[in-house]
Amino acid sequence: MQIGDESARLSALRDVGLLDAEPDPALERLTRLAGELLGVPISLVTLVADGRQYFAGATGLEAPLDRERETPLSHSCCRHVVERRAPLVVDDCRESSLLAENLGVRDYGVMAYAGMPLTLDGGETLGAFCAVDKVPHPWSEREVRLLEELAALAVDVLEARRASGRELRDRLTGLAGRALFGELVARSIARGVRGDRSCAVLAFGLDGFRLVNDALGHAAGDELLQSVATRLSTALRSGDAACRLAGDEFLVLCDALEDEGEAEMICDRLVGELTRGSHVAGGHAVPVSLTVGVSTTSTVVAADDLIDAAVDALARRKRGAHSASGRPDPERRVRATRRLRLQQALHGVEERDELTLVYQPLVELRGGGLKGFEALLRWTHPELGPVRPDEFIPVAERSGAIVPIGEWVLERAARDLAAWRKGTDVTVSVNVAPIQLRSATFPERVAAIFAAHGVSPSALTLEITERVLLDDRPAYMRAMAELRELGVQIALDDFGTGYSALSYLSRFPLDVLKIDRGFVAGLDSQPQARALLEAITGMASALGLRTVGEGIETARQLAQLAASGCDIGQGYHLARPLPVDELLPLLERVWDTGGADGEAPG
Repeated sequence: MQIGDESARLSALRDVGLLDAEPDPALERLTRLAGELLGVPISLVTLVADGRQYFAGATGLEAPLDRERETPLSHSCCRHVVERRAPLVVDDCRESSLLAENLGVRDYGVMAYAGMPLTLDGGETLGAFCAVDKVPHPWSEREVRLLEELAALAVDVLEARRASGRELRDRLTGLAGRALFGELVARSIARGVRGDRSCAVLAFGLDGFRLVNDALGHAAGDELLQSVATRLSTALRSGDAACRLAGDEFLVLCDALEDEGEAEMICDRLVGELTRGSHVAGGHAVPVSLTVGVSTTSTVVAADDLIDAAVDALARRKRGAHSASGRPDPERRVRATRRLRLQQALHGVEERDELTLVYQPLVELRGGGLKGFEALLRWTHPELGPVRPDEFIPVAERSGAIVPIGEWVLERAARDLAAWRKGTDVTVSVNVAPIQLRSATFPERVAAIFAAHGVSPSALTLEITERVLLDDRPAYMRAMAELRELGVQIALDDFGTGYSALSYLSRFPLDVLKIDRGFVAGLDSQPQARALLEAITGMASALGLRTVGEGIETARQLAQLAASGCDIGQGYHLARPLPVDELLPLLERVWDTGGADGEAPG
C-alpha cells in the first residue's frame, strides 16, 4: 500500500536519514515528554514509507515492537493521518469506523488514539506524532493543543535533519554523496546479517562522457548527468539508493537481496533503462552506453570495501574490452535472460499442467516404519524441459508466483493424501514460502483445502526456513499460532545453514527440526560432526521438538543418526522421491499393517 506521493516522501525521508536508522535522541525526548504531559503509556513519532511505518521516536513500546521499531501499514493508525494530512483524534477506537478493524488496534490493545501530521515546509507529510492509550481516553482541547505543539517541535527536528542530509547530497544531481551512500550501505549490510539477506553495490560509468563535454560544452555534460540521475532515481526499487560518485560515475545500492542473481537482474534492468533511446543534452539527442562493475556481500562485508570493490571492478572493465551495449558479461546476460523467461513462464503455470509432485518417504529411525512423505515440486517447461527447483523456486518467490503455486501444491498434496490414508496415520510435509505465511488468510486457506478433501490438518506439516525466524515479523507468529490451532505441525527446514539460535527455537511455535544435509554428510568424514549432531538432537529433545535427518546417503550416516537420537530419516539411502503411481506398492504394505509402521522402503 502506498500513500500519496511515495517518491517525494522517500526522497525527503532519505534526506532526513531515519529509515532503518537508530532513533533520533531529540524525538525520543519529545515522546517521553508527551507521555508525561498527556498521561498516556505510549507516544510515538512515526514515519511512513515503502508500505511500512517506522518509529523514529518512541516511548512505552513493548516486545517485540521495542526491538523491531516498525510495523506494516495494516497495523498503523498513523497512516490515516498521513493520508488525510490532518489530525485524527479518537476517544474510543472500538467506536471508530476508521480504526475499529485496524490490525494494530486489535493486536496491540490500542483503545484511544490522537495523532498529528508531520508535514515539512516542502509539503511532504512524512508521518505522525501520536499518543496512544490502552483505555478509552476523552482527549481534552488542552491535550490536543499540547500534541500539536509537540508535533511542531518534531517537525523542526526533521527539518534540521533534512537540511543536514541535503549537505550530504550531490548538488548537481540531488543523489546521495559518497559519505551518505556509505552510511546507507553500512545499514543495509547490518540489516542483511540480521535477516539472512545480502546486498550489492553497482558502479556505472558513462562511456565517452568526455566527448560530450568537449563537443557540446560542460553545460551539456551537466545536463546529461542530470538526465541519467533522473532515470536512475525513477528506476530504483524502494529501499535502494543511488549516488553520484564523481564525474561520470554513479553507484547503486541493491538492498535486501536473496541471492546474487537478483543483483544481476537489477543491474540489467537499470542498464536497459539508462541506455533506452537517447538523452537530451545541449539540445542534442545523446545516446548513452555504460560500463558496469558489481560487488556483493558474498565477497566483502564492510561498507567501504563493498563500494571500493565495485569501483575497482568498474575500473578493470574500463581498461578492458566491454560490449557496446554496456553489459559487462555476456554470460551474465544469458543467465538474466533465462531468469526473466522463467519468471514470465511461471505466471499461471499452476493452470497449465506443467507442475507435478513427487514424494520422498520419511522413515522412523527407531523401528523403521513409514512416518509420511515430503511433497517435492517439479516443473517441466514445454520448451526448456525439466527446470531444477533451486533455479525456479527463488524466481517464483521473488516474483510472487509462489503464492498460487504454493496453493496448488497444498491442494494437490491434500488430494493425494486423501487417497492414501485409508485409516492410517501417514502424513505429508509441504514447504511454505515466507510470502505465503505473511498472508492473513493463509491459515484459513489451509483449513479450507484440507476440509474439501476430508483430511484433518493434523496430517500436514509445513516446513519453513530460518529466514522466517530471523525476520521475526508478528504476521509470522500469528500465522504459525493459528496453523497449530488447526493441528498443523510446523517444521524448521535446513537447520544449521544460517543463523538460528536457541532463543529463536524456544520463542517460535515449532514442532520439528530438520537437520541440514550438510551436517549429515559430515558424519562420514568429520569427527566433530557426531558431537554436533548429538548436541542438536539433545537440544531439540529438551525443547520438545522431533528431529529429521535430511540427505541420508550412506549406511554409516543412517546408523549415526539413529544412535544420536534422531527421530526420522530422509534421503536417497532410504528412498528416492517417487511419483504417485510408484508409491502405491509401498502404501499397500502400510495398509496391510493397518498403520504407518510398516517396513521401511528401500
